[in-house]
Amino acid sequence: MISSFEKNRLNDLLKDFYTVVGIRISVFDDEFRMVTEYPADLPDICKLVRSTQKGAAACKNCDNEACKRAKKLREPHIYTCHAGLTEEITPIRLGGGVIGYAIFAHMMPAEGYDEAVAEVVRRCAAYGYDEAETENAVRKIKKHSLEKITASARLLDAIASYVQISNLASWKNDDISSRINTFIEKNLTEKLDSDTICRHFFISRTKLYQISIQSFGMGIAQYVTYKRVERAKELMSDENATVTAIAREVGVDDYNYFCKLFRKAVGTPPGKYRAKLRKGE
Repeated sequence: MISSFEKNRLNDLLKDFYTVVGIRISVFDDEFRMVTEYPADLPDICKLVRSTQKGAAACKNCDNEACKRAKKLREPHIYTCHAGLTEEITPIRLGGGVIGYAIFAHMMPAEGYDEAVAEVVRRCAAYGYDEAETENAVRKIKKHSLEKITASARLLDAIASYVQISNLASWKNDDISSRINTFIEKNLTEKLDSDTICRHFFISRTKLYQISIQSFGMGIAQYVTYKRVERAKELMSDENATVTAIAREVGVDDYNYFCKLFRKAVGTPPGKYRAKLRKGE
């Protein structure tokens, strides 16, 4: 799967958000390759880290691992990069697949700032960098409160949604993952094992597995379950629909098995989830 981005328009968007929040933003495609970032010039600490082959390789690996986690989690999350800087990432979704990733990069927490600086210096020392030079470079990074860092994670997800609805990203050619996702959504009440999907799209089980892992971040059976649970959550808002009826609507005839699936995925039984909906929680 190869994604395509409207780079000029995307650059304008990143510039606008940087003007507002003052946090550097990077966008990667579905194969973890850099599409664009703003500002284009790296901060001094990153230039220092990437000045050696070992440091540059560690940066690339760190970005790849962050993208993999985002694909699996399918939601924004905050993490600490290999050099000790705080970063946030969210998947950019399209047609049921993950078409790319947006990252708020290179942040330092205001709370416990000196300890955070010391941690960056310690980590970078492992790459052979001078401690004084590292500290001088990292102290040029703007500090942000933990409250702002947490709030910006939600903002990052909004950016990803805007990229999708504004057609700033698309799949090149005919994307089979999008068609597989549509097929699953339209046939949730039916049997949706891998053989059924393979026969419909004339592909092998190996190919289906590869597509599912790359586009959905999980195996096809797990993704079908994910889609069933997500649909069940939507149906829970209808107070006239029983849990048994909802289970059948999403293709699970066994009530007890449905409750087990739902609780494992959501963390609470269907009945308690519905009660929370009624309370507006």
